[in-house]
Amino acid sequence: MKQISVSGTERYTQKEVIAALDLRSRQSDVHTISGSVIEQRLKQKLSYVKQAHLSKSILKRSLTLEITEREPAALLKYPENSPNRFVLVDLEGYVLEYVESLPASSSIVTIISTEQHVSSVGDRVDADSVQLALNVLNLALSLAPEIIPTLQTIDTNRPDKITLQFSNLPLVWISSDFIETGIYHIGLFIKNQTMRTKRGQHTLNPLDGYLDARFKDAMYWGGQ
Repeated sequence: MKQISVSGTERYTQKEVIAALDLRSRQSDVHTISGSVIEQRLKQKLSYVKQAHLSKSILKRSLTLEITEREPAALLKYPENSPNRFVLVDLEGYVLEYVESLPASSSIVTIISTEQHVSSVGDRVDADSVQLALNVLNLALSLAPEIIPTLQTIDTNRPDKITLQFSNLPLVWISSDFIETGIYHIGLFIKNQTMRTKRGQHTLNPLDGYLDARFKDAMYWGGQ
């Protein structure tokens, strides 16, 4: 083999990717190299690799790798006695890396978890509470992306009372039975508050009380 080209990766250098391929220097027969094996090796050694498409040029005796990377979507916060308290995952729940502490200025949502088992880097977190939280995040991204910049934490340890914490809202509760309608009502509340502020109309302090959006046809602003 004369040449290996790599594209599509921002987190790894070409040298790191080629090293992860673990190809023997004498292996010059392009025919014997399997795309599925190459992809599996990369996923095992480089946690941010989601897909790797392999193209071969028999005449040039070269390989071209086009890599698709996973994007960090949430930070799992485990109990204090866990060996790794903070785990960065993508929207599917794959562990990208462990981090020592919460980033000071991160816009990534934190998921509060009571699970004791911490998955290994590269593995998928299958815990129901974590997958539920990622589902909430995914639906929010597709249905009401305007609420994402101020969404700070998601706690799904009680599915009937999922707790969302925002920087510009009181504590919010939604139910796993009505996630989509709950997100819709939150987005509607934010839009209404924004419109009233622009018009110079008096609004109550949006951080007071709580928003109960666990119901199909209504949301309650209580305790203000």
